[in-house]
Amino acid sequence: MAFVAFRAFPQRTITILDQGRSTTVETALGSEARSLQAAGVRLGPGDRVVSASGGAHTSVAIDRAVPVTIEADGAAWLVHTQASTVSGVLAEAGIDLRPGDVVYVNGRRATAKAPLAAALASLYPPPPGARLPAPAGTRIAVVRAVPVSVFVDTLRIDARTAAPTVAALLEELGMTVREEDLVRPGLDAPVTAGMSVHLAKAKSVHLVLDGKEQTLYTRAETVAEILRLLGIELGPEDVVSLPLDTPVENGLSLTIALTREVEETVEQPIQPPIVYESDPSLPPGSVRIIPGREGIRVIRYRVTYKNGQEVARVQLPGVTVVREPVPTRHISGPPSTGPSAPLDAPEYTGPYKRKITVVTTWYNASHGGKSRDDPSYGITATGVRLDKGICAVDPTVIPLGTWMYIPGYGLCLAADVGGGVKGYHVDLGFPESVGDPGWGKRVLDIYILE
Repeated sequence: MAFVAFRAFPQRTITILDQGRSTTVETALGSEARSLQAAGVRLGPGDRVVSASGGAHTSVAIDRAVPVTIEADGAAWLVHTQASTVSGVLAEAGIDLRPGDVVYVNGRRATAKAPLAAALASLYPPPPGARLPAPAGTRIAVVRAVPVSVFVDTLRIDARTAAPTVAALLEELGMTVREEDLVRPGLDAPVTAGMSVHLAKAKSVHLVLDGKEQTLYTRAETVAEILRLLGIELGPEDVVSLPLDTPVENGLSLTIALTREVEETVEQPIQPPIVYESDPSLPPGSVRIIPGREGIRVIRYRVTYKNGQEVARVQLPGVTVVREPVPTRHISGPPSTGPSAPLDAPEYTGPYKRKITVVTTWYNASHGGKSRDDPSYGITATGVRLDKGICAVDPTVIPLGTWMYIPGYGLCLAADVGGGVKGYHVDLGFPESVGDPGWGKRVLDIYILE
């Protein structure tokens, strides 16, 4: 519940700041609450109002509470909170996390210290005339851990876990299950309170193959059988550190050094040139980019490896150009002489600054190079969570915080950057749940709104 308290003053000016928008009203004695109502401001559960007065002016700031649905201990309920982290929300709800408990935020595993995503509209208010969908609420789920026992051969490990299956439990404990290992119950079995899991490990062999160390888990009986399982046929210059009839015991060390001669092909790009043109028939102030295409040439080598190390590389005759480069065309219209005509689109009605031609691609949170348990997974360069309506740009071409209209996509905020997003290139954000949206790569005229 939100409470508003004001002091009575004579006629004065009140400035109301709500979610990045500023509204100024004139009010009489004791009418601040009515001023909020007159300005179209409605307070919801958990909203907080802060005011400060000086002379004939009063400033009122409204901190909006965030709706969060909590699922824990077989129940679900809605809270409105000012907390900025998952732990803060759970503390307000009176939920204690126990050892092994797991927290999910909107279906993604998160830590208790994970921040709630910044509100898009509060950081970058959309321009007048924009019609954005209502933001989806945050859902926090707490999965309680249960006690289990894991037996690795004769070693017993007692743990508490929220893992859903035996496979996830063993992965959580840092145990690698090889193809030859025996696991009971099976890896797909659900984890229940008090269950026992038995893992019988295959014999381990410390293997150095072509200079690369690895641990091999196997039920092979001899060194010769290991070679057969690895698909190795020995040549006259190959070396094996043990006789082929050596029995395989747990902890055996084996070194295999092979000599191989292979033919390799290397593809090299041929960068397309850039051709600058002008076209008086284009709209004033517009730029049209017709992307070129890299060429490709192929070079062949004969390469000799000994014990995994390259000892010789000889280029074979001939270089094959498999694709000629196509120039990139940069076409400019005449200089702008006046304001643009209004844009009338399904998601936006109003003026725009300019129209430019860009290459558009798509991405989602899984393309960011971070693991799902990273607190910053899916968080963009400006702090907002990646979703539809968020775009990555080259800030030297389109500044961060710029609103755009993308035909076929809708309104888009320049709120992210990317290593592969350079020049007239816009990467369109999509929710990870959509998968591949089928956007591909398109060249479009887009509209810069502000």
